[in-house]
Order: sequence, then C-alpha cells, then structure tokens
Amino acid sequence: MSTEPTPPPGGPRAERVVPTSTYRLQLNLDFSFTDAAVIVPYLATLGVSHLYLSPVLEAAPGSTHGYDLVEHGQINPELGGTGGLRRLTAACRKAGLGIVVDVVPNHMSVTPETANSAWWSVLREGPDSPYASWFDIDWAAPDNPGRVLVPILGAGLADCLAAGEISVEQDTEGAWVVVYYDHVLPTAPGTADPDDVAATLDAQYYRLCWWRVAASELNYRRFFDITTLAGLRQEEPDVFAATHRLLIEQVRAGTFEGLRIDHPDGLADPEGYLRRLADASGGVWTVVEKILEQDEALPDTWACDGTTGYEGIARLTRLFLDPVAGHPLAALYQEITRADPDYEAEARAAKLDVLAGVLQPEVDRLTALALGEAREARADLTRTGLREALCEVLAAFDVYRAYIRPDGTPSLEARGHVVRACEQARSYLPGRATEVDLIEDLALGGPPEFVTRFQQTCGPVMAKGIEDTAFYRYSRLIALNEVGGDPSRFPAFTTGHPRSAVTEFHEANLAVQRSWPLTMTTLSTHDTKRSEDVRARLAVLSEDPRGWAEVAGSLVRLGERHRDTEQGWPDRPTAYFLLQTLVGAWPLPTERATQYMLKAVREAKVYTSWTDQDPAYEAALTNYIESVLEDEEFLAILTGYVGTLVELGRQNSLAQKLLQLTVPGVPDLYQGQELWDLSLVDPDNRRPVNYGDRTKLLAELGGEPGADTGTPRRPPVLDDSGAAKLLVVTRTLRTRREHPEWFGDRATYRPLWASGSAAENVVAFARSESVVTVAPRLVLGLRRGGGWRDTTIPLPEGRWTDVLTGRRHDGGTAYVLRLLRDFPVSLLVRS
Repeated sequence: MSTEPTPPPGGPRAERVVPTSTYRLQLNLDFSFTDAAVIVPYLATLGVSHLYLSPVLEAAPGSTHGYDLVEHGQINPELGGTGGLRRLTAACRKAGLGIVVDVVPNHMSVTPETANSAWWSVLREGPDSPYASWFDIDWAAPDNPGRVLVPILGAGLADCLAAGEISVEQDTEGAWVVVYYDHVLPTAPGTADPDDVAATLDAQYYRLCWWRVAASELNYRRFFDITTLAGLRQEEPDVFAATHRLLIEQVRAGTFEGLRIDHPDGLADPEGYLRRLADASGGVWTVVEKILEQDEALPDTWACDGTTGYEGIARLTRLFLDPVAGHPLAALYQEITRADPDYEAEARAAKLDVLAGVLQPEVDRLTALALGEAREARADLTRTGLREALCEVLAAFDVYRAYIRPDGTPSLEARGHVVRACEQARSYLPGRATEVDLIEDLALGGPPEFVTRFQQTCGPVMAKGIEDTAFYRYSRLIALNEVGGDPSRFPAFTTGHPRSAVTEFHEANLAVQRSWPLTMTTLSTHDTKRSEDVRARLAVLSEDPRGWAEVAGSLVRLGERHRDTEQGWPDRPTAYFLLQTLVGAWPLPTERATQYMLKAVREAKVYTSWTDQDPAYEAALTNYIESVLEDEEFLAILTGYVGTLVELGRQNSLAQKLLQLTVPGVPDLYQGQELWDLSLVDPDNRRPVNYGDRTKLLAELGGEPGADTGTPRRPPVLDDSGAAKLLVVTRTLRTRREHPEWFGDRATYRPLWASGSAAENVVAFARSESVVTVAPRLVLGLRRGGGWRDTTIPLPEGRWTDVLTGRRHDGGTAYVLRLLRDFPVSLLVRS
C-alpha cells in the first residue's frame, strides 16, 4: 500500500493510506469476520493491499448483504461483533493488509420494528420523538396527517381485524404492543386497549395498512421502491454524528483505512455530506457509488477520491465490441423478438412505467409541491397537468442526478441536464409547455424542498426504470446491459479510423489519471447484472453476427415446440434474452437458469412483476426453460456454438482483467473473480466461494517466473481451472503492491500505438515508463485475419521482463507476435 501525508482538521499531519488494490468480500451469517480472517493469508499472497468489506454495522437479523442497517452504534453481532472485527483486524495487520468498509448513509431498515430503536421511537411518539428528524417523513401528508404509513398487512385492515390477525398484547417487559404475525409495533402511552384493537390502532402515530397502499400513499422517503428501507436525513448534523460515530472511531483507531459510500445520490446534499465526512475522518481514502452516464463527470467539488468504477466497466465492454456489428445485431433483435430496436423509446417507456407504478408516492409528493407553488403564483395549472409534465421531465433525465444546491447558483453542467430534460419533455407534451416551464424554474431555483426532492427522485427513476426494467426488456446484446452502461451505445466506427474505440479508451484513461487518479476500478461487483467473464464471452458475438444469427434462429425455432402456443408464452423478447444468457453463462444448471429468468421477467414488469406475479406466465416460462434444456437437439446446437466461444471469451477475459488492473485507479477484485466465474445478478453472484481450491492453485503458480535466472516458464493454458486468470491477477497485483509509485496519483499514462495489419486488435500503454501492458481485442477477427503478422508496438527504451512468462524483451520496436507468443496478454516491467 502507498501512503501520502494529509492534515486531519485540527490535528497533526497523518499518513494517509491509499490501497494499491482491494478485494471485495460479502459478509453474512455464513461468511463472518472469522471466515474472512481465515482467508487473509491467501489474499495477502494473492497481492491485494486491502480487504473491502460489505457493511459491518448491525443489520436486520438474517441479512444476507448488510445494507439493511438497524443500529449504527454496534458492529453486527451476526458477523462476530466487535470481538470478531478486532480479530480480523489483527489478522490483516499481521499479514500487512488494511481494511476498507462499505458505509450506508442513505437509509435504515424499519423491519423488524423492534430491532430499530430510532424507528420504534418514531412509531411510539410520532413528531415528538427525538428521532423524528432522522427520517424524511411528511407528517402533513393529506392522506395521513400526523401519522406515518406502516404498509405491512397482507390484506385490508378491516379483513385483518375481522380475521383476528392483529392483537394488542404485553411484551416481556410489560409494555403494550401491537402484534401482527412477526411484526411487533409500539403503542403510544395510554392508548392500548386489548379489547378494542381498532380503537388502539386509531390512536397511534402510525397507520397500519395493506402493503399495496404504499404504492399510492407512502409518506416517507425510502431507498428506491423498498418500503422497508426508510431514508435518513444526513443533512441534519445530529443525524450525521449519531450514525457515523462508531465508523469514525474505527477510522481514527486505524481499523478502517478507506470508505466506500453507498448511494450518495439519495442524500439531500451529497457534496455537503462528503465534506463533513472528510472533516470527521481526516480525509481517509473514500470512493462513492456514483453511476456516471456516458460523458458525465464526477463533480470536482466532491471531497472524495472517485467512484466505485461502473463507468470503467462500460468503457472496457465497448473496447471488446466490434463496432460494425451494431446494425446487424439490431436487425437480428428485431427479427427474432419483433420488438422495436429503438432503445431510447424502450428506456422512456420503462421510466414512465415506474413513475406511474412503484414510484407514484415520490411523484405525488413533488406534484403537490409544484401545485402549491403554482397556486401561490396564481397560475391556473392543474394537478393532472403538473403530474404529466413532471413525469415527462423525470423520464427525460439521462443522468442519475443534477447537483443543484438550494442555496447556490446551478453549475452550467447541472443547468444543462435540467434544461435538456425539459426541452425533451416539451417535445413529447407540447400541450403542457406551461407546466414544464414551471417544473424547470422550480428544479433550478425553486423552494429548497422541491429542488432537493426533485434531485432525490431522479436517481430512483434511472435505477428502477433503466437498471431494473429496460435492461431486462431490451436485449440487442446484453453484454451492454450493465450498471452505468448504455445498451444502445456501440463503440464509434469511422471508415479509415479503426482505432476509434481504442482512442476513446486511452483518452478516458488520460482524463482519469489527470483528475481522479485514485478512483476505484472494477469489472464485477455485488450489483453487476452479470459477471465479467459472461460479458467477455458475449462480446465475441459482436464479431460473429452472421454466425450468431444462424444459431439464434435455429434455437428460437427449436424452442417454439416448447412454448405455450395458446398464450404465446414465453414472449419472444424473453426467449431471446434467455438464449444470450445461456450462451454467456453456459454451463448453466436448470435451477439457476430458472431462478435468474424469473427474476429477469419480474424486473421487466411486462407479463409479471414482483408485486403482481402471474403464476400462469411464470409456469410457462419455467416449463420452457426446463424443456429446452432437456431437448437434445437444442442442447447440441447450443453447446456446439458455445464451444467455439469459450477460448475466445477467456482471451477477452484475460485482456480486460489485465487492463482493469493496470489503468489509472485503484483496482477492486470482487470475491471469486480471480478464477473464471460465470455468475449472473444477485443472488447468483453471491454464492459461496471455494477458497480452498484457490489457495492450492495459487501455491502451484508459485513466485515470479524466471525471477532468478530469467528463464521463461510455460504459463498455464486456458483450461477450466482458471489458473491463467489467477496468474494475471496475482502477478499484476503483486507488481502494484511492490511498486505503488508506478500506478499512483503521481504516475503517468502513455498510450503505445500499434502499427501493422492488426494494429486495431491490440491495446498497449506504459505506466510511469516502468511497466507496459499489452492486450489483444477483437480476437475472433484477429484469428480470421491471419494473426499478428507484421504488427508492432513501440516499447520504451531499456530491457523488459514479462512477469507473466519470464520472457525478456528489448525496448524499441517490438513485434506483438513475439510479445504474446507464450500467453494471450503481456505485463512488462523494467529489468
């Protein structure tokens, strides 16, 4: 790890630790601090400098992820508590590793109610609770004045009362509580009457109701559309202090040397929050889960070191796509699915769907604010008109948020996002131009509450409309359907300029090194839609659009005999989505394929959804999957075609991995991704990792090849063991850890442009003139074109050793064929 001095506020200069690389671990009941401590020696040998832990504060009992916090003042006892964390920290220090931790400032879990003492107080005492300011509750909501909605009932309140499902009882301490199955809620002092449950409920500061009521009347901010995760008001100093006290104590004690901030876009003031956090933590290394769209830049006023790296995933994915395939793949998508290939139209429709559905309470709250401003200005506008205008403006937003502080002038970039969205809304709703004008004025400089809530709503619209809806409806090439990605955006292609995708890649890296050199880079996370190796294989389809069209057409025809022909289920877009999933993740057991596709169609929200499941449709889909995966003819074609992609996909995987580990930034490795991994979205990507096999394989790879004699060793082949990927990972991470100055904020990045017949098939760059990365791209086209032949790259002067093979090379013009003769990628360091 590297260090640099930074002055904490009001204190002496301290050594600021910057990771050279991190390894993400998902902690839960089945993988605790103790389990993490066991693999510390393995991770140290692998070459990382820091463990990167999922949230460690107390979460809801049985939590599988830790983002549903219920208590900020305690280390999660299910993970091992304070003692377990202390032992893990000791193991890390003994091995020379540090710890980075995930921080969840935006929300808390409000179930089970007894676990969250702050929420319990609010339910019991209402607006008079000392914790009422913690949560973003609209106590003046017209549907529930003075009460907070608690939508937990499985049916209407009257039905639940009639069935005797709700009771008023005394708990173990003698306090009167309301009990509904596993839910236990407090009663306000003096209001409990066990003989009249209805009257008791009427006297509370909360309204107990059917869970479906939340879709229209919820009166507190939440995390996206999850009613059990209530939003926190970190803009309040006392809330920040109480929810960060333990974390800051651990930072100051040296337990945590870095912070990852979950969902900052949900906060009222992300910039202010990060400034306060930096002041409290002494400027510890901090990255934020900020999803940047296309050419969007992270605000340079933010007190952090960068993002968690989703924009880098998008860049790397595009780098491995053949730009000429965009149109034929769109034509194939339209032919097979009979759907509109226009992604922008699909994305807009998906956003409008979630605005009319799961995000209706957020829209209603904004509409009410806008209507109040309109009436105060005596504008003759209606609630209906303002709602329509607001939905179109929100749907037109192409970023997760425009950062406008109510007490300041919007930046040109922020103003541009709002103005462009409003212009687009007017084009769709010319009859609502006056309403859109008002929304624009309010968003840019209206009352603070509207300015803030408008921005807090943009993120959920993008997340639920794009990530969790459009990405599951549109499937031209699902390798592009990734968080921070754009399914419509193939790499640029201009006749006579074959390096355009490579140019885009280099220019982006130069910008990162200049502006955010300590940002995080990644290829897989706990939230990615599919693993890096699945995307790497699917990228090959872009090089074989004709061959893929023939195979896909055959598989679709074979699948017809397994569809519900009466209903036409599963629909064609879903069938094509499944085909690409099978190709990318094969071999994929039937159970995993079924579980994944049920999640996919519920997210798509076309024929079924999480809140309105259609058992008949889901049964037809399940039967289809089971049937095609038992169809010998279908399987023969599928496995035969996948067999032609496996090695090419693995070459892509090694190339993108080496690039991710050596471009500007601090690389993160998601658990298990040091070997081949064909996982899909959670919970599939959170399955247990076999560290025993990884430890043995790492030991077999040994130390640096030829470290003593310079004699080349035969690197591992691209077999199923994953040793080839493990070699790339461990040798690169060790190089970074041993020479942090080559990759840090004072390092340099210089593209190395290839020449020759296959120049467009290689990406190369030098870091600090001391280490050189060489990786292939478009490997199928390279094979079909006859290989590297006369292709060369200009190495910096000097003598170089490939740490992956041990082979040595002279500086100057170097033939790529010789650099990559032993292994698909090359990492050269000065001898």
